Amino acid sequence: MGERLGKEDPTQEDQNRFRLKRVSPHADFELRVEAWRVFYRVQEARVIVELIGNKKGSVLLIEGKEFKL
Repeated sequence: MGERLGKEDPTQEDQNRFRLKRVSPHADFELRVEAWRVFYRVQEARVIVELIGNKKGSVLLIEGKEFKL
């Protein structure tokens, strides 16, 4: 996860890293790493991780609770 956000361009979209389609107050980008979802923003040269969750089927869990972006 650190390599995908720290060493590579965090705004370069691919199959597992992309800008969110809907505007969210929580994040601008999503990174998929297996069942994990990392939601983050990029400000200047910094990556700010806002949320880390786990995807179970179609449900996103953050801190064990269902979460909607």
